[in-house]
Formats: sequence, C-alpha cells, structure tokens
Amino acid sequence: MYDGTGDPDGHIAQYKQRMLSVALPRESHEATMSISSFATLSDKCVEQFTSSRNLEKTSDSLYEILQHRAEPLRSYIARFNQEKVAIPECNFPTAVSAFKRCMHPDGDLYNELTKYQCKAMEDILSRAWTHVKWEEDVASPAKAHRKQDQKAMKPDRNDRYERPSQRSIRDSGNRNWGRYQN
Repeated sequence: MYDGTGDPDGHIAQYKQRMLSVALPRESHEATMSISSFATLSDKCVEQFTSSRNLEKTSDSLYEILQHRAEPLRSYIARFNQEKVAIPECNFPTAVSAFKRCMHPDGDLYNELTKYQCKAMEDILSRAWTHVKWEEDVASPAKAHRKQDQKAMKPDRNDRYERPSQRSIRDSGNRNWGRYQN
C-alpha cells in the first residue's frame, strides 16, 4: 500500500510487476469501472502524489548545508560530504565554494580558507582535517580537566572512616551514657 511519502513512480513500477504476475478475477474488474486501464491508474496516482517525488539534487543544494554555531567541524564535514556524495554529477568548483561559504565565519578554518584560496576539494579537506584534529586535541584536555574538577567536588567514600567522631565534647567523658542512672 502506498502511503504518499515515497516516490510514486517506484511504487507504480512495483505495483505493475505484482499485478502482471497475478491475474485478477473478472468481478473485481467490473467493480472499478472508473479506471479503464493500468495507464489511467498510474497517471492518476502520479498526479495525486507528484509532490512526493524524489527530486535529483544539484550542486547548488550544497549551499543549504550550513554549519551551526556550536557544531564541531567534524560533524559539518560529515554532513557536507554525505550530501555531496548524493549528487550524481557534482560540480566541484561549486562544492568548494559552498563548503567555505556555509561555514561559520568566526572559525579558524574559514579565516584560513579566505586567506589562502584552495581550488580543489582535496586541499580544503586536508586543511579541514588538520583543524578537526586541533579542535579535538584542545577539547580532550578540557574534558579531562572538567572530570577532575567534578571528582574533587565529590567526597571520597573512604573519607567518612577517617574523620574524627562527631560526638560532642560533653559526651566524650561519660562512659555510662545510655545506662539508667540514679
């Protein structure tokens, strides 16, 4: 059954294949007098669900992949490459331009790519992976430092055994504490 979210042409091709392999009884054909042929059925289906077609992506669609403000460079590169690979005949000068133009302008890589023009995507990715390594190296000690700070804030379980008794001074000399006294 077609739910309206996929490509209608693909669904029709599968439906046609199934219908050709199974002959329908004459009674069911008479019940559907409004549709005289499979061609009419497929035309009506495509007309109804034409907005669900999978449109072929072009290189210009790469300009829609923006790097978010707090997004790590590794994540942006992965999203960009995933979209670039999905484009059948990607125009590489457009890809180079889109990669740089859609980056967050406050980043070090954006500044570097603006100063030193790269003509090939390989050059850009080489510089980008260098910056990814740098970002992750800087983030790694910061994470370790935060964990150490959190650990220092938590009391150690063994500390409770090393603390002096919490009894008050007035009770310390009274050994008969808790016994009935006259």
